[in-house]
Amino acid sequence: MLSSMTGFGMGTASGSGWRAEVALRTLNNRFLSVRVRALHDRPQVQVQVEEAIKRAFKRGEVGVSISLEREASPGERKVFSEETVESYLAGLKQVVEWFSLPDEPTLSDLIAMGALQPASSDEEDPAPIIDEALQEAIAATRAARDTEGEHLAGEIDRILDGIASLIAQVEERLPDVQRELRSRMQEKIASLAVDVDPSRMEMEIALVVERYDVQEEIARLRGHIERARSLLSSNDPVGKELDFLSQEMLREVNTLGSKSRDLAINGLVIDMKLAINAFKEQVQNVE
Repeated sequence: MLSSMTGFGMGTASGSGWRAEVALRTLNNRFLSVRVRALHDRPQVQVQVEEAIKRAFKRGEVGVSISLEREASPGERKVFSEETVESYLAGLKQVVEWFSLPDEPTLSDLIAMGALQPASSDEEDPAPIIDEALQEAIAATRAARDTEGEHLAGEIDRILDGIASLIAQVEERLPDVQRELRSRMQEKIASLAVDVDPSRMEMEIALVVERYDVQEEIARLRGHIERARSLLSSNDPVGKELDFLSQEMLREVNTLGSKSRDLAINGLVIDMKLAINAFKEQVQNVE
């Protein structure tokens, strides 16, 4: 099934004295782009998260927000961390300067922000807890992307039905177009009032009719549609191939239009271009 590049998911995990909360938001992007709002005092978390995201997703812009807090045990003593206080004070002072606030940060402000942390002489690594929350967020985001992908597949299939119908209408019109072209050429030759070998005339007419024949373009268009339909049920990331098929279909339709001298077919060509553009817009959302 198709997977969209748009989704959102959250995950939480607690243990070993830590509580982690991870939020993921993914948007469309031709490639995989990862932005992590990591913890200032744990730069290694960014590497951990980026590696997990690259294993989970192949395309899209992925924004990751991480919140990590110590969980105090009953009766556990709490202390201020010098590094944490410095970081919080810097942030508060910046806000005061930005908005010209009258008050300086207070001890109550620091406590409200969570600067008071449980004391621990044997602090455990929070990486496993962060990863647990991250995996939950990834699973939720993947589920959201799959749900949206199912909707996309239905819309894309509907567009392909429309393109196939237009192709059938072009093909139905072709015999009349060829008869009209042959008739016009015969009338033009007759108007010249010169003797022309019938077999030679027939050969020349056949060459002109062949020049404007679009059966090959129609066959290739149908092949592209068939391939696109097969990709709609794939479990692999197929967005790039679907986008390539949209370009190939448009190229065939442009060639078909350049060969046509029939107003009815030209109108169908315009409709096909509009449908292919709609197809292209939808596949931009596919992973």
